[in-house]
Amino acid sequence: MKKLVVAAVGLLVLSVALAGYVRVGWWRMESACSLDDAQGSRQDSVTYDWSWQPLGFQCTYDDGTGETSLWF
Repeated sequence: MKKLVVAAVGLLVLSVALAGYVRVGWWRMESACSLDDAQGSRQDSVTYDWSWQPLGFQCTYDDGTGETSLWF
């Protein structure tokens, strides 16, 4: 019974940490990926997404360029 409680608490802590990582990472991505891209060019639009290949938060500008990072 004790092992089950420890496993459940561990899973809960891992779930909360993962949810926090995704939420804070998404906020940071929205902040970092503004309409001014890394080269200083002004863009008309930017889209935000999660990418599995390459792994991380991804922002793509209207000209097709983009950035991917696990932590912006």
